[in-house]
Amino acid sequence: MSEAESREINRIAGSSIIDVRMWFDESPWRIAAGWTVLAAMLASGLSFADLLTQASTVALLFVLADPLWGSIWGLMSTPESLPAIQRSMARSRVWLPYLRSGSPAARLFGMDGPSILALIYKVALPAIFLALVVSFILDPIAFWLTLSLIAVSTAGWLHQQIESIPVRLLFVLAAVALPWLLVILVLGVETQWTVQLLLAGLWALHVWGSQSYQSDDPNVWGISALALAQAGIGLLLILLQLPLWLVFLALFFLPIWLAIYRRESLDRVRFWCVAALLTSGLAIGQVV
Repeated sequence: MSEAESREINRIAGSSIIDVRMWFDESPWRIAAGWTVLAAMLASGLSFADLLTQASTVALLFVLADPLWGSIWGLMSTPESLPAIQRSMARSRVWLPYLRSGSPAARLFGMDGPSILALIYKVALPAIFLALVVSFILDPIAFWLTLSLIAVSTAGWLHQQIESIPVRLLFVLAAVALPWLLVILVLGVETQWTVQLLLAGLWALHVWGSQSYQSDDPNVWGISALALAQAGIGLLLILLQLPLWLVFLALFFLPIWLAIYRRESLDRVRFWCVAALLTSGLAIGQVV
């Protein structure tokens, strides 16, 4: 492709001010904010008819928690993982003389190449703006939770400079805790709060254990967290007199332990983790 053709493609590549093109991030079969929202809705005990009457709210919940919150977290915590963003940041589109290549202002604002300031004003700020608008329309509580997510994501970016910041804990907050809390508070689910928050906490521990097992050697803490979380979920179902659901969960948890026994990556069994998450939410929804 010639340079002229490349410039022509760049000129017609987008018709919008803010580009919100979306795609599946890796495989959809992994515990992420979207699945957490669905599990929390199942655990809320609301019937399909109840959710249908709040269809617009349900749709905004998913859009806010998964693509918007997820984009903010991903952009701030691992900006280098998106090559398209790197190319966008590397291009200079501003014609003002004092922002020409090599000028002090161009270096400060990242116009000569990727920098954190370029990331903020070209990518992060539009995503944050859209998330705040959607959350404001949705519910005041959603707005404050969005601010919390922004703070968590900022801490995730700081992890690149300060290794002592627990990035896995921040990921758990972004992918499990905050989305689950968002559903509970926005949908106004007032029954069995303790049970729902306990289930959310156990799954947060499960995800933290999975992340730790994948990252650390030896993996004692990760395996211990997985075992404790699964035992806690099982005990919760027993106390709620839901033994039949426990059978299904045991079947879904089994591949995880087989992978650990064979010293295989847990990426191979992510589907079963999602199935267990949704099943536990559906089970809790029978009693709340």
